[in-house]
Amino acid sequence: MKLPHWISRPGRRLTSFGLLASLVSSGCASTIAVADPVLQPNANTACSSITTPLTAEEKGHAQVAWQYFVNNRQPTTGLVNAADSYPSGTLWDQGNYLTALNAALWLGLIDQTQFDQQLTQFLSGLANLPLFEDTLPHKVYNSATGQMVDYRNTPTDRGLGWSALDIGRMLAALHVIRTCHPQHAQSIEAAISTWDLEASVQQGQLYGATVLSDNTTQRVQEGRLGYEEYAARGYELWGYNLPKALALEPMTTVMVEGVEIPVDSRDFATTQANNYVVSESYILEAIEFGLSEPLESYAQDLLEAQKRRFERTGELTAVSEDNVDQAPHFLYNTVHANGEDWAVITDQNQPYPELRTLSTKAAFGWRYLFPDDAYAQQVFETAKTLQAPDGGGFYAGLYEVTDMPNEILTGNTNGLILEILYYKARGNQPIL
Repeated sequence: MKLPHWISRPGRRLTSFGLLASLVSSGCASTIAVADPVLQPNANTACSSITTPLTAEEKGHAQVAWQYFVNNRQPTTGLVNAADSYPSGTLWDQGNYLTALNAALWLGLIDQTQFDQQLTQFLSGLANLPLFEDTLPHKVYNSATGQMVDYRNTPTDRGLGWSALDIGRMLAALHVIRTCHPQHAQSIEAAISTWDLEASVQQGQLYGATVLSDNTTQRVQEGRLGYEEYAARGYELWGYNLPKALALEPMTTVMVEGVEIPVDSRDFATTQANNYVVSESYILEAIEFGLSEPLESYAQDLLEAQKRRFERTGELTAVSEDNVDQAPHFLYNTVHANGEDWAVITDQNQPYPELRTLSTKAAFGWRYLFPDDAYAQQVFETAKTLQAPDGGGFYAGLYEVTDMPNEILTGNTNGLILEILYYKARGNQPIL
């Protein structure tokens, strides 16, 4: 998953504005190419099936979200920044860009020539990334140079390890591209031909790698309920069988706001890994793969719990993991984690309840997954205003305590918004 505590940049105050008018007045509209998609003869036309065209307002949202990638794509590598103007990113972040690029084409934000140029350069950049121990992509890279870096964006020759969850996200994104654009399938497979994916699969589960204090490498099981299944589906698309990772086990349930919520029974105290329950894994699963039972019921229950918290506290609630524009720079806003309801924690289970946010991407996701739900519409009405004044993207969210925006722009937030809008344009049909 996204790796925390490494992005720090000054914030900017939010200004509410009329979206399209602001784009024109700021000069940003001229940098967005809006064109009808031009299909190549061998493109998968099923991906271009737009059955529910975006409204004028939704088109404006898509343009703002895409502008983040216009501003943050690195011309030398074809990779993108995880956060605005910060040249660093994980494989998860690069997967966000790929799905955003695909959505941008079918939504008419770029044309086929632009898509092909950007994808070709990205695949070249991906193929040239140095691998951790010549095995799999490193946890984080300098997006401008392609170098392995630590979480302060300092080059490292040894490296930090790899994340199987991030790799699973990338595999899902690459499958979206080769499905929707089969003319690029050979280049995609060539770009990842040196990856030893078998090294991250053991006994039907996903394993990452981490470097210990004695400089040795340790393999560690990765994934908890929600993200584990999503990442495993990414591997499955490339021929890997991961029955234990897909089994929704070991699982227990807890009562949150009177709603029964599924929780991974492996918590921080017993495994040193958090079992956080958040919105994003269910939203991603829905828009890319579709939700079958019991996952659809789990998603509905998660939204219901967030609605009931609002009814109890008066605080609009749409929680997920997000970058924040101040220390500790990355937080998991949860429905439940490690025995606590509504925990706000770091990856080391340190609490930051004062930095709870309403997540923009979660609000967008719930709105389009459950379009008839009045509460989902209510949180969306707030989230859609959280835009940078220059039209350069959607902010990550809104702080609950101060009612001020979390003024960080990220590829994760803006990429997911584009994917969600593409899902809507397809008539709420999953991409894969």
